[in-house]
Amino acid sequence: MSHRARMRARILIGACIGITTWGAAMAVVVVDDRGQNFEFTKPPQRIISLAPNLTELLFAAGAGSRVVAVSEHSDYPADALALPKVANALGVDFERVLDLQPDLVIAWLSGNGRRVVDRLEHLGIRVFATEPRRFADVERLLSVFGQISGYPRQGSSRSSRFRRQVASLRDRYAWKSSMSVFYQLSQRPLMTINGEHMISELLRLCGGDNIFGEYRLLVPTVSVEDVMKRDAEVILISSTVPNVNQVRAQWLTMKDLKAAKTDRVFIVDADLINRQTPRLVQGAEQVCRLIDRARSD
Repeated sequence: MSHRARMRARILIGACIGITTWGAAMAVVVVDDRGQNFEFTKPPQRIISLAPNLTELLFAAGAGSRVVAVSEHSDYPADALALPKVANALGVDFERVLDLQPDLVIAWLSGNGRRVVDRLEHLGIRVFATEPRRFADVERLLSVFGQISGYPRQGSSRSSRFRRQVASLRDRYAWKSSMSVFYQLSQRPLMTINGEHMISELLRLCGGDNIFGEYRLLVPTVSVEDVMKRDAEVILISSTVPNVNQVRAQWLTMKDLKAAKTDRVFIVDADLINRQTPRLVQGAEQVCRLIDRARSD
């Protein structure tokens, strides 16, 4: 083994990050959510994000100046709006990605799909694949993205801040009584989330109990009859649901529902709730206030 190889420091923490300092004899070693190992001897200069949540995480971690393209609906922060769009809900523009010559693509496994990841790698592109499912994953990815992009202090600082904010909310609401909650993700079909979804973790943080928490599918389809049978005390509707105000009004006409009887049907900001980003804290604060209001009614 050469002297250079012996001197190269490699640190692997948990299943995510390595060294905090760049140098000729140092390397950052990370593992993505497929278990794929990555070693970076220098920060990538041209990063492409394939999902809005990943775009937010990259900018929050300090890597915004290295991002050269994003997916559609990457609307936060404002600087991301001006970047080229190479992906949407229908897929990825592989030719455009190749033209941009990225040295790293960040993909979302369940959002973009493994076929997209495999195709990009077949084209010779380095792909770091993520699957954030917990608040802890947001905290972890902020640190990882800061590390690999050459901004370890900003990534670590933002990660620590997120952890403190979540802990503060947990301390504030942990002692309060539980409220049963139905979270509506879409209208046709009527879809919700199970207990493994990050939104359920957010609900639990506020003292909310997801009425469909035991379902096996992460995003199950349910019926109005199912919702009425489980009779949640609070109904939360994603702002992305088409004609959301009309949908709320429809629920309020169903006076057999506890939530309708007491006017506990609320619309929540989807960008703050549905995206796995630091703004989950703002979404949690909104939801916690609504559930707390429902407690006092």
